[in-house]
Amino acid sequence: MSEHLIPSSITVPDRVFVQRLKEIDPRLDCVFNTVSERFTITYRRAHGNPVAIIAICDKNGGFRHPDARDIKTLNDADLHRVSAKERFQRTAQYMERHREKKRREARENMRDMTKDGKIQLAQRYTRLAGWGKGNSAFRRIDPPRRGKSTDELQNAIEENAQPAS
Repeated sequence: MSEHLIPSSITVPDRVFVQRLKEIDPRLDCVFNTVSERFTITYRRAHGNPVAIIAICDKNGGFRHPDARDIKTLNDADLHRVSAKERFQRTAQYMERHREKKRREARENMRDMTKDGKIQLAQRYTRLAGWGKGNSAFRRIDPPRRGKSTDELQNAIEENAQPAS
């Protein structure tokens, strides 16, 4: 398209589209951008040049004429059409979802931290409780064994069985 002149039928937006655009806000306009070769919806400010709001393109980023989809996009983005009460409700719902997400992340983080083995959990518990080192290997005092081991019992049985023969 850039090698030859662009026909005016392509560079002029539909009159009905422009009328609907002006119904939303009289300062909105639709112009053809010759650099990007696409239509652009602009907003005329009180001073300075108009500001581009939306560059109109198809799903693949190519050229298309403006239509009702763009009007719907502008209506959905217009915060002044929504009452203040509804905006506050949306904000409150968003903040509640955000807080719940943070609570869930904190729960999952605590659960993930406690997935360690029982030795690590005992060590963390003793540190948090302020009970010193807990189950340290240095200067460990092993409790005395109670009773006899299976080897000692087996030996005792064998000793008692030999004299009887």
